Amino acid sequence: MKRAERIGAAVVLLLGVGYLWDALLMEDVTIGDPLGPKVFPVILGGLMAMLGISLLLRPVDDSPPRPLTASAAYALVLALLLCAYGLGIEWIGYPAATFLFLFAASRLLGEKSWVAGLVIPLALSLGVFGLFTRVLDIPLPLGWIGKLME
Repeated sequence: MKRAERIGAAVVLLLGVGYLWDALLMEDVTIGDPLGPKVFPVILGGLMAMLGISLLLRPVDDSPPRPLTASAAYALVLALLLCAYGLGIEWIGYPAATFLFLFAASRLLGEKSWVAGLVIPLALSLGVFGLFTRVLDIPLPLGWIGKLME
């Protein structure tokens, strides 16, 4: 393991311990969820700290560095798509942004059928939008579609 990887592992460990510490300082509230609000942050901080420790204890690897593999490139593109989705959801609107994200992700992950690649993202984006706005009465952003409807 290279020095930069050890530093990264130490940063992950420190962030995990800090997150865990902050989660443990949360007030105990018993209204609503019987477990309280700090269960998930404590689990997340503990897992992050354990990940940092496991990365620090990993044996040194003397193999030459591998170039960017296809699966790593797909993961990077998916992460960038997810960031674009999160940033564009207010501007584009939930239905259109979700459709575009799901369509692009399905094509990237190997969906061969154009019909399935179009119909499934369309049904999911409109179905979830309808569920949240009509059934659960939770507003989701319409973006430019809402401006056209005004």
